[in-house]
Amino acid sequence: MTHPHLPRRAVLAALGASLLPALGHGANSPEAWRSSYAPYNGPLKAPLASGPLSVRGRWPAALQGTLYRIGPARRELGGVAMDHWFDGDGMLQAFRLEAGAAPARISHRGALLATPKLVAEEAAGRLLYSGFATTLPDAPAINGPDAINPANINLLAMPARKKLFALWEAGSALEVDPDTLQARGFQAWSPETRGAPFSAHPRVAPDGTVWNFGYVPGSGKLLVYEIAPEGALRRQHVLDAPQADMVHDFAITERYLVFLLMPMKFDGRPGVGSPLPHYRWLDAEPLVALLVDKADFKVQRFELPGTGLFHLANAWEEGGTVQVRFVAQPDFLAAMRGFKVDAASSAPAAAATRWAHLALTPSTGQARLDYPGLAGVEFPRIHPARNGLPTRFTTLLERSAGMDARVLGFDTVLTLQGERKPRRHRYGPGWIAEEHVYVPESPAAAEGRGWVLGTAYHWPTEHTTLSVFDAGAVDAEPVASVTLPYGLPLGLHGQFVPA
Repeated sequence: MTHPHLPRRAVLAALGASLLPALGHGANSPEAWRSSYAPYNGPLKAPLASGPLSVRGRWPAALQGTLYRIGPARRELGGVAMDHWFDGDGMLQAFRLEAGAAPARISHRGALLATPKLVAEEAAGRLLYSGFATTLPDAPAINGPDAINPANINLLAMPARKKLFALWEAGSALEVDPDTLQARGFQAWSPETRGAPFSAHPRVAPDGTVWNFGYVPGSGKLLVYEIAPEGALRRQHVLDAPQADMVHDFAITERYLVFLLMPMKFDGRPGVGSPLPHYRWLDAEPLVALLVDKADFKVQRFELPGTGLFHLANAWEEGGTVQVRFVAQPDFLAAMRGFKVDAASSAPAAAATRWAHLALTPSTGQARLDYPGLAGVEFPRIHPARNGLPTRFTTLLERSAGMDARVLGFDTVLTLQGERKPRRHRYGPGWIAEEHVYVPESPAAAEGRGWVLGTAYHWPTEHTTLSVFDAGAVDAEPVASVTLPYGLPLGLHGQFVPA
């Protein structure tokens, strides 16, 4: 077992403390589509507030709570601009769903998060700090990643504590007020990990335990966190992981943590400029799968044909194997470099993503990677209470063959359920669909019972719509929807918190 309180110096030294600043020191036309990424490039002086929204269809009476979403938004201030999707200050959205009495009351509120970065740049009247993909000249020195933490990727809800955290990839979790959406400050899970990276994709086990990790490019290490449902850190541990130069997501099973490490190397200078230009792909190297035993953090390594990836759907133990479902992105770096938002896409498209089935056999060391045929998909979501348990129902986004080639993103939501044929709803021309979440009827509901809930941006009219689908019939029209009186910048991830 690992003692939960390693000395902070030992934790940061193991991660490569000198590398901690590496992530960022120092109308019916594509023109209308461009605004979807950053309609709030300038200062947002007050939160967005829609008031009650008109509901089309019949809102399910049991679907009550809040859908929180987050993503990059502001990328320009004082004549200084960035052009990569990931380099915007985080904007938090809250869709309040009150459906217990007729008529249903649905409303939206949104606000930029007042991180130390945003506050400093507002005071200066211009952008100051380099981002993940954009290097700004004369960027001031920083004292750690949280000085440039935009809190713009994902959210962690801990309902037992009535806590909500906005997450980045290279710094601390930012606590936010779930009602006002105001930033409350960075979370330190222990004195030793204050300011250490806390991934944007934690996994909440069925018992409420939060597992997460952090990484620093070039360190060859992973920092693992185990956090009790009430929020106390149980354990932290540093793993050797020589290929962990970019690890966006992971999975858990009942006994294991599962990491898939891409054949990619960071060869930049720590703390100098933006990291994205300093990654290179290693064609001859494998995709490495690490099975980490939760009990003692012992690691078993597997090698597979090289591919990239952003997101895993889930992992579970079955018949002596560990089953892993994820979205493979074979052209990972091209995809990352293609997320430009200053113009419609003109660069060659990255190779299509592929839905992947991976089976790892701990007793023999064998690994098998299969692609069952589904391509052009991303943003997998599962039953929120089934992390680490067998999963038969998955929600994904898909890019249809008819989507405008100049436009990044997806236009279709689909569901997979066991061996059944996928069910699809295509939003149609002019739409960009964002991540859709699966909301079960109850925590104990069978997979596929409940709703699929998500937003989509209509760039000809520059408005965002929130739609609700019957999870078992997503190929039908939405059972209900609302349209905001404005458009929202395209976000990344969201979490639904039941009332």
